[in-house]
Amino acid sequence: MFEAPILDPVRFTALGDVVEGRVPASDCDRLAELLYRPQGEIRYRVTGYRTPDGLPALALHLEGDLELVCQRCLGGLSFPLNVDSAIVMVHDAAALPDLETEAEGVDVIVQPAKVALVDLLEEEILLALPLVPVHAEGMCGAGTGDTPQAMEQKRPFAALERLKTSS
Repeated sequence: MFEAPILDPVRFTALGDVVEGRVPASDCDRLAELLYRPQGEIRYRVTGYRTPDGLPALALHLEGDLELVCQRCLGGLSFPLNVDSAIVMVHDAAALPDLETEAEGVDVIVQPAKVALVDLLEEEILLALPLVPVHAEGMCGAGTGDTPQAMEQKRPFAALERLKTSS
């Protein structure tokens, strides 16, 4: 089981600390429910810093390969995860920006007393996943029960196609 550290965001960002490591995808409970197979590993790097305005912030980098469930054929779907995001922390809800004025790629949250790293990582992973994961057009075995590989091998109308082109 992955033992994620609990961060003190004020201290972590003031010191400019960095935490990096790997977490098994199966250790993220909500993510594991979306996986075709509970395997894979997410590499992460979390860096604390202060914004030019002096606000505590975290820079996150996540990468890994996940196998999601295709919602069309219910087979495995490879998904390369590569996330770079920033989280800025404010002292109270009154300081939160309007959604229209919030910078792209930067999330602003009310500063918690402690941050459970695994929860933070899982939230960012879930936000990066497609809403409806499906294979690319023509690569899905939906309706036939076939996997994309089996579809390549089995062509039931190939004989008719040869007859049509030979005449």
